[in-house]
Amino acid sequence: MVMDPQTQFDQMKEEAYYSMEGLGRLNPEKLDFYIDYLKFQAEHGFYDGDANLNILKLYQFTPDLITRSSIDIVHLVLVKALMQLPGSDYVFCRAQLSQDMIDDSLTKKIDDVATLLETCQFPDFWNAIQEEKIFTEVTGFVDAVRKFICHVVQLTYKHVEEDFLSKMLGPTLSKSEFMNILDQNSWELKGDSVFVGHKEEMVEQKEIIEKMPIEVVTPILAIR
Repeated sequence: MVMDPQTQFDQMKEEAYYSMEGLGRLNPEKLDFYIDYLKFQAEHGFYDGDANLNILKLYQFTPDLITRSSIDIVHLVLVKALMQLPGSDYVFCRAQLSQDMIDDSLTKKIDDVATLLETCQFPDFWNAIQEEKIFTEVTGFVDAVRKFICHVVQLTYKHVEEDFLSKMLGPTLSKSEFMNILDQNSWELKGDSVFVGHKEEMVEQKEIIEKMPIEVVTPILAIR
């Protein structure tokens, strides 16, 4: 009987959880399991940041585990972490890398792509990811980035031009996908402009009561 991906993910996540209890977290015998688990996440669109981070910790504390193919696993961990923006997963994973891993050409490319996202240079980001297959081969990568872009737009704009928003969301975006994104975010297309919402609605309003001492108020009242 073939197990559905969600059930398989739940079982692997539970195994990872118990494997990482106490000193078991750094058990080198579990590395192959964590790598298989990571590849499963990449293929089916799931995510377990703690387990993925643990792969990098195993490489960090047990360098003998590092093989020629280990850098490919590192790249996959970084890309999955990048998909969690605006979360800090990428920063945590990046901090575990050895200098050799950091100096790797594709690691540098992933770093450059992360910088473009974090600095909201979205058109340049879309151009940059066309050069490397890893970004488009990971299931859900494009959708995760578009979700982050929508998060930035929601925080930044009240109205945004339709054409400008479409370009930020990527050159492969179809009209139906664009309209679906508007629906998901409760945004409204009005002519050539997209109404994102009132920024004041996103700010918690607080009633401020200023109390003045009686000795300050008395001279003012006396003037009247």
